[in-house]
Amino acid sequence: MACVDTTTAKPKNAQPILTWDNLNYDVKVKGGTRRILHNVSGSIYQGELVAIMGASGAGKTTLLSILSGRVRGGRLEGSIEFQGAKRNPHTFKRMLAYVEQEDLMYPALTVEETLMASAQLRLPNEKYSLDDKKERVSNLMRQLRLSQVKDTLIGDHEIRGVSGGERKRVSIGAELVTDPSILMLDEPSSGLDSSSAEMVVALSKEMSRKRNLCTLMTIHQPSTEMVAQFDKIILLAQGKLVYMGPASEAVRYFEHHGYPPTNSNPASFFIELMTIDFESAEATQKSEQRVQDLADSFAKFRDGGAKLPSDSEKETPGDSGISTVSGSSASTNSSKIVGDITEEQAKLVLTKPPPMNSWLSEALVLLRRDWTMTMRNRSFVWGMAAECLTMMLFVGFVFFQLKKDQASIQNRIGTLFFMTLMDIYPVIIPAMVVIMLGRTVLFRERSSGTYRMTTYFFARSLSLMPVIFTPYMLMYIGIYFISHLQYHAGKFFIHLALHLVLLFCAIGYAFMMAMIVSRIDIAATIAPVSLACLILFAGNLANVNSITPVLRWIKYVCMVFYTYSGLTQNEFSGLEFTCSSDNTSCYKNGAEVIEFYGVDVVPIWATVLINLALGIGFYIIAYCLLRWATKPRFLWI
Repeated sequence: MACVDTTTAKPKNAQPILTWDNLNYDVKVKGGTRRILHNVSGSIYQGELVAIMGASGAGKTTLLSILSGRVRGGRLEGSIEFQGAKRNPHTFKRMLAYVEQEDLMYPALTVEETLMASAQLRLPNEKYSLDDKKERVSNLMRQLRLSQVKDTLIGDHEIRGVSGGERKRVSIGAELVTDPSILMLDEPSSGLDSSSAEMVVALSKEMSRKRNLCTLMTIHQPSTEMVAQFDKIILLAQGKLVYMGPASEAVRYFEHHGYPPTNSNPASFFIELMTIDFESAEATQKSEQRVQDLADSFAKFRDGGAKLPSDSEKETPGDSGISTVSGSSASTNSSKIVGDITEEQAKLVLTKPPPMNSWLSEALVLLRRDWTMTMRNRSFVWGMAAECLTMMLFVGFVFFQLKKDQASIQNRIGTLFFMTLMDIYPVIIPAMVVIMLGRTVLFRERSSGTYRMTTYFFARSLSLMPVIFTPYMLMYIGIYFISHLQYHAGKFFIHLALHLVLLFCAIGYAFMMAMIVSRIDIAATIAPVSLACLILFAGNLANVNSITPVLRWIKYVCMVFYTYSGLTQNEFSGLEFTCSSDNTSCYKNGAEVIEFYGVDVVPIWATVLINLALGIGFYIIAYCLLRWATKPRFLWI
């Protein structure tokens, strides 16, 4: 069927940038399967602003997810072509700008920092210098009306930040900072007031024109002013296509088929027409039949079996009807395009995604971003500092200036064991929470191919270490000298080394626990329980030689055991204790204490190396779990 827009003609050789044909999507439900989309076909062009509309459950988000390559589970049939060829997942996701309904960004970063990080990560260094990227971000903020809030934090429910409309525009900017071919937005007006929603739609149209990109969005019930902004609308009802064409022609189309408008707002009229009435069985059957009739009628237009009369002043010789709806069945000899697009721009040009930057460059950008966020997390930073200072003074003066009598043996053991515990609980739990808070942003950026997982993991780990290592080092030193552990340079540095290696293990363990589960409350329950079990095998609460052989092996994979064993050997070796003549059960020297507690199984040097190996193992497991959790599991056709 030859088709034409009644407002603007597209060059004859224009080709769609994205085409889909006969899409069917089924999901499993109790008792069988349910079809979400029924033979949906269509195409979109450069420079267009297209809206997918329909009542709740019509399949809007499902269609957008399928077209963006982000649908999970179920069975998908049909074909989708990008730039005239089958989509390549790796290429397509980097040519697509996708803005989710929920604005997933780091609340501790400013608007400019958020956009700049996206530009540095996604724009190739070989093509853009740092100044070029800064200029691009500045221009983008001006176009999106964000210049006045560039230094404002994104914010969330705890941090005061930008408004909802500004946050949505930042989400759009984070995607448009690159050179995408398609912009897709899932319910961009959700949660916004009418003024902010209209601005988002108007800016989307403006960016589509200026950048010659196609913008496709789902929207539930826009205002009359918003509908007027759309070049094309796609109307779905119960997963069936009932209209796809110029927004300006939609009302006339339905009126021609016997459904005169009942509302001054076209969107309200469309939703009312396509909504199933569940008030009664008769009403349900009648509305379902109406939807089926609408789908059948539109199928005739799509296949060329019927035509919509055009007003005489709008007709173009040789063309009639609505816009192209299927790239496979509709002629492109006189298809439509919108905006000031030249014939050359409208030609199908196969473009390639920009190359990724070097590993080091990517890692430095992520490290700078993560370090900024970590330092702005004041509760975490100052909490660590206050905790270490408090415990240094408290533990140091509880075990103040230890002597060499029999009572000092218990006190030295208590000092070493408590310091070991301080490396575990107060480190792993808060670090795990901090790591998990950024998971949603990670998944969004991962879906867009923003960076490598190795650079993310490296930067996230390294950004935490100074905040944890620095106050803990001061705490170790303070407790060591206040409690008067052995004043020997060699023993002092071995003592520090054992603690620092345990901290390294603890951060790795926190990463591992953060990757095992997706919910913070569950992780905060599992982690303490697992740590409590490990502490039983540390060598203090239970003599490791007396534990049943069935469980005794656990001590060999217990980082707490190796640290406590190394600390005890390091501190007690070479010590001589006073023993009264009437006390037959006293310890005469440190060697007897070491032997009694059974902590001499592994030499000191080996405890350091084994804990290093365990720490590396935790990081490897965490990385593998991260790769598995973020691995795309989308359906592609």
